[in-house]
Parts: sequence; C-alpha cells; structure tokens
Amino acid sequence: MRFSPVIAALLCFTTWMSMVHASIGPMASCCYWRSKTRVPLERIVDYTNQSEGLCPITAVVFKTKLGKRICSDPNSDWAVKAIQKVDKEKEIKALREKGLNEESTSVLPPAVSTAPKKARRKGSRKARRPQKKKSRRGRKGQKKCV
Repeated sequence: MRFSPVIAALLCFTTWMSMVHASIGPMASCCYWRSKTRVPLERIVDYTNQSEGLCPITAVVFKTKLGKRICSDPNSDWAVKAIQKVDKEKEIKALREKGLNEESTSVLPPAVSTAPKKARRKGSRKARRPQKKKSRRGRKGQKKCV
C-alpha cells in the first residue's frame, strides 16, 4: 500500500489542528472589542474575566438573564459596580446553601405548616358565568300560546 503526499499532508494538518485546539481552546469565546452598552444591573447574572494572553484584549464578559454576552472595560465604573453586585449575590447564595445544609443535618424534624389551604371563594371569576341577555319578546324560536 502506497501513501500519497496529499494524504500525508492532510493527516499532519489534522493532527496539528487538534493539538492547537486542545491547548488553546476555541477562540470563539473571546471579545475582540469592548462594548459601551450598560444594561440595568438587575439583568446581569454572571461574569468572567478575559485575559490578554489567549485573547486580543483584556475585558470583563458579563452574562445577562437572557443569555447575552456583554464585553466591557474592567476599569469602568459600571463594570466595577456590576462585578460587586454579582459577587454579593453569589456570597448570599452560598450562605443560604450553607445554612440549608446545616439545618438538614440537625436532629429536629422539619416544621410542618398547620395553616389551612386557601379555600375557593364563592365569588371567584371561574365560578361565575356570564348572564344571558333577556329579550322582551320571549325566547327565540318559541311560538306564543293563543
């Protein structure tokens, strides 16, 4: 069996590309410019820092509730506030989870609510039916008795 130079070149190129991709990672997640867009801080759920080693610029990549990515200058006032907000929320969430884990290991049984369930109101919208309009002539389609 004889190898052609084209097949050998293709094999070398494929091996090289897989090594580069494995060592550096995909370049699609890099920001190539910084946006000046400032969304409300309530919409931001997470962030990552982008270093200049693998990507062309240093930036903070914010992730919004809708899944959009916003690349921002890490030194801007808005970015610093957004980072502090996300860090604070993560800290609160970690404390809650830690508190729940400590409570679940206690000897006491969990508390059960004794409050009655909401009863359905008599005048609720679902229970009412719209009334039919009454005509003065009687019901349609009926003959009058004489």
